[in-house]
Amino acid sequence: MASMRSRFFELKQLVARIVAGLSSRLPGTLNALRYPTRRGVMRTLVAVPALLLLYVLILIPLTPSISNIRKASSEQPAQILSADGKKLAEFKQSNREWVALSQISPHVIDALIATEDHRFHDHFGIDWRRTAAAAFNTVSGDRQGGSTLTQQLARNLYPERSAGPPR
Repeated sequence: MASMRSRFFELKQLVARIVAGLSSRLPGTLNALRYPTRRGVMRTLVAVPALLLLYVLILIPLTPSISNIRKASSEQPAQILSADGKKLAEFKQSNREWVALSQISPHVIDALIATEDHRFHDHFGIDWRRTAAAAFNTVSGDRQGGSTLTQQLARNLYPERSAGPPR
């Protein structure tokens, strides 16, 4: 956990250095965006897939295997809290009743999707648009979440791997 936090701290420092270097070259960069050259277009066409590949390679060691996901069980009980933070109910592994998806009302499923992940049917587990917006707003000082239902499931199944505060 500490090594992951130190990695994120190093990444944050690296981004700060890059942003500082870019701000001095911003006028030239804006001019280059207005009048792109073939070399600039080619660099962009190569950089975008390269960055995506780098992102995937960074995530691979942090991703749990399918067998780990299948056998994962939550040791912490689920808690239902009121708006003022008082505990209303607690559901432990022992008093949970598992039901088939077909037994759950479609209205409950639609309500969950409407409140947690509006574009649930439009992405495959990561909503890139929402993640980018959340990152931009967080950098701007307005901390927001950008996780999808799939990301929330992974965070709840593996809380020890989560970089954020415990939930």
